[in-house]
Amino acid sequence: MRRHATVWVDASSKAGPLDRRVFGQFIEHLGRCIYGGIWVGENSPIPNLRGYRFDVLEAVKRISPPLTRWPGGNFSSAYHWMDGIGPRLHRPRKFELAWEGVEPNEFGTVEFIEWCRLVGTEPFIVVNAGSGTPEEAAAWVEYCNSRGDTYYSSLRKRDGWSEPFNVKLWGVGNELYGRWQVGFCIDGAECARRTIEFVNLMRRVDKSIEIVGCGIDNDPEWNIDMIKIAGNYIDYLSVHTYVFCPKKHEDLIAAALQIERNLTSIYKTVEATCRKFGVKRIRLAFDEWNVWYKEAVPPMHVQFTSMRDAVFTGLVLIKLQKISRMVPIACFAQTVNVLPLISTGDDERMVLSPQYYVYELFAPNVGRQVAWTGVVGPTLYSEEAEENVQAVDAVASCDGNKMYVHIVNGSQDEAVDCSIRVAGFDFKSVKHRYLAGSTPDDRNTFEEPGKVVPRDSEKVESRNGEIILSLPACSVHLLTLTR
Repeated sequence: MRRHATVWVDASSKAGPLDRRVFGQFIEHLGRCIYGGIWVGENSPIPNLRGYRFDVLEAVKRISPPLTRWPGGNFSSAYHWMDGIGPRLHRPRKFELAWEGVEPNEFGTVEFIEWCRLVGTEPFIVVNAGSGTPEEAAAWVEYCNSRGDTYYSSLRKRDGWSEPFNVKLWGVGNELYGRWQVGFCIDGAECARRTIEFVNLMRRVDKSIEIVGCGIDNDPEWNIDMIKIAGNYIDYLSVHTYVFCPKKHEDLIAAALQIERNLTSIYKTVEATCRKFGVKRIRLAFDEWNVWYKEAVPPMHVQFTSMRDAVFTGLVLIKLQKISRMVPIACFAQTVNVLPLISTGDDERMVLSPQYYVYELFAPNVGRQVAWTGVVGPTLYSEEAEENVQAVDAVASCDGNKMYVHIVNGSQDEAVDCSIRVAGFDFKSVKHRYLAGSTPDDRNTFEEPGKVVPRDSEKVESRNGEIILSLPACSVHLLTLTR
């Protein structure tokens, strides 16, 4: 017996603006993310553009990341940015404390900024608040953003960039609550005081920058202390979540719902703390998230994710669109080779994961306003969550003459007949593109790089504002409606 679902979309009832920064990315000096992924060097036999691996560059362009976080991650807590400027031949090759590897410093600030401009993404830089100093962080802001005739801006000009980079988003430290972190803090109060010291100097250089402070996903007291003490110095509080796998299929589907609930709960705590202590509004930056399989071990953190993981990714991106007024920033961890969307070989081979194709369906195809969306359909029971969760979820957004509807069928083995009923938007045409495999475990590998790829429907049935679709088991969908 076929299962049925109904999706209601009302374009006249706006759920709020959609912040595209929820489709952000994250690259770190870890494994082969930077070296061998983003950067191969100008003398590499692998096709490159001024040292940037060309196939990766083009693949990242296609998912239109609105921002990219760099250089870490744990790496940022021991990174001294001046090691990565000036002529590459003169940069120091150093033992790297965070991941206990060797950092050649071939890829530094200038390379990151140039890569961002080639891709079309905004830079999000995390300063070293572990072993670094406020003075070092302020000097980095000066190097990037100052127009004046000063020492650090003159170094940027020496490096070939007369105009400032105008980096607006800066993170102060990474996971400073963790004892694995170089220079970790004992509690939120210590982290807040350290944050104030850094921001005080950084904003003396550029008052317009926005600051992401270190929050945590499971310690309200830490977050309350950060807001109470440092709230007027930051604009966002970071939250990181990894879903450790393998899990039962239904539990992975439920994990997406739990992420939404947890982010909403953290935001409400932050909001209440801001009111109590007279602090300006602070929102969340969900700037590391992904699935993490047990085979993805240091130092390379390699995994090839499946259609099941793509469905989880689609569900999270649906929920992030719905709550972007609370969580306007999110960064997938990571873009290349480390828990990746994109995997590269030591040669010219490149593999795009099913998760990558979810970003290709979502990130370039959203409107400015989220429309009210409701879903009724089959449920799945998660033993881990001890509850039934929706098998089908959806979100819609509008922008002028276009509406974009994203739908996910999270059922492991059952197709769903879906009716999409649209009000407040008289469309003349509809296009349907979707991602599905023959099984939830299907994945792309170097041996089979095209096993799971998006497909277009030849014809979409629609009448009187209603669209009829068959959603294959474990599938992700994009509908593009045009007036």
